[in-house]
Amino acid sequence: MPHQNRKFLWIRGLWLLWAILLGPFLVPGPAVGQDRSNIAPRARVPIFDAGAPVQRKVLKSGLTILVQEQRTSYRVAGAVAVRMGTIYESDDDAGRGQVLIKAILAGTQKITSVELALRLLAAEAQLESGAGPDLGQISISTKREQVDTAIDLLAEVALQPAFPDTAVDGMRQRALTAAADQDENPVRASYSMFLGPMYRGSPLQRSVAGTVSGLAGCRRKDVLALYKKYFVGGNMVVCFVGNFDGKRVMAHLEKAFAATPAGKALEAYPGEPVPLAADTTVTTQRDVLAPVMTFGYPAPGYMEPDYPAFKIIESYLASADRSPITFWLPQAGITASVGVLYPPYPKRASMAVYFTAAPNQMGAARDTVSAVLGRLRTQPLDEEEYAEQLKRVQEGTFSNQSDPLARARSMSQFEVAGAGYDFQRRFEQSLLGLNAERVRAAAEHWFTHSCESTITPFKTESKP
Repeated sequence: MPHQNRKFLWIRGLWLLWAILLGPFLVPGPAVGQDRSNIAPRARVPIFDAGAPVQRKVLKSGLTILVQEQRTSYRVAGAVAVRMGTIYESDDDAGRGQVLIKAILAGTQKITSVELALRLLAAEAQLESGAGPDLGQISISTKREQVDTAIDLLAEVALQPAFPDTAVDGMRQRALTAAADQDENPVRASYSMFLGPMYRGSPLQRSVAGTVSGLAGCRRKDVLALYKKYFVGGNMVVCFVGNFDGKRVMAHLEKAFAATPAGKALEAYPGEPVPLAADTTVTTQRDVLAPVMTFGYPAPGYMEPDYPAFKIIESYLASADRSPITFWLPQAGITASVGVLYPPYPKRASMAVYFTAAPNQMGAARDTVSAVLGRLRTQPLDEEEYAEQLKRVQEGTFSNQSDPLARARSMSQFEVAGAGYDFQRRFEQSLLGLNAERVRAAAEHWFTHSCESTITPFKTESKP
């Protein structure tokens, strides 16, 4: 499974980030010795470095180009971000974007995949691609002396892909395997069951990996049709960051991407998630060794105002060294595995906990997870816990901000999504403006009706 950089919400290919959660009666609740509403919040120090001013230009085709100098780095990096992925797919083509974004690296109309690999090797460059629920990206990174080569190669791959039959067929098979694994892997199957009622009526009720039916008939002509739909100026953003002369790089990018076809930004496929009307339970039996469950609630996407508050909640639930779920449940021997999943969707998301347990421990695990999440609605985190999680969210989000590749991916992602390339700066401002009570209020607002999906082993009849 492709590497992912969640710190900047960059989604690569077949992501499924699993984290953690845990229980109430096993661990003491937050300290309540004094009224938290009367505790003055500690001064918070921003750690995000906006860096040099960003040059932004929109070409006649609608293509947006972003350039930022980063003179402290010896590297340069660029990314092409495109609106595509789950929310832009119908049932008929679900998952085909995954085939496209991987096959696009298999050579261009001018150079074969072998020659492309040799050119990248000569330039000491790495070229990667991936797609998630709301965008696809192609990125390149190299040393600063090779910035011109990097621009030319990235432009050629993005604008003149060859999509050879062998590459499309190979990537389709990989995508089919990944889509089938959503049903075969018990943990992922439980999460797929969870998606159905949680995102009913929306493309997000399907896995980001796509569906077997959507991928089975995918051919080169289908990939080409999607490419022509996605790779148009108004639907793309190009960003370069690194140790270079910004004006010269901007001029080079304008020339290299001048052939980008004109076109407007795509609209998401129709359908908003239908809110749960009541707590919802979905169960099934399968040939599994132990029960597995996914339990969770609706949550804000990264473009919603409550997103920073939910990053605090996610950090608290997923902390491997102190969480009442991911730390204490395994410690108490209640779960065999447990994780937290907060997918980076743009508008509506969900906060889910998955876990496996022995049949006689499943009820205790479920009740613990439910109680921990329920407590977040009614009790603010104590000041010490809140300060620790705030620090972890800051450090986790911005720890690699000096990496040109991470910054190019982040800026292009948020710009193409409509959030703006400076999303990270505004995110931290909102994060530092929070307090424990506001986080509790956000949980109360979003944690309305729960959804739980369970897979249990087949029942066996006892013999006389």
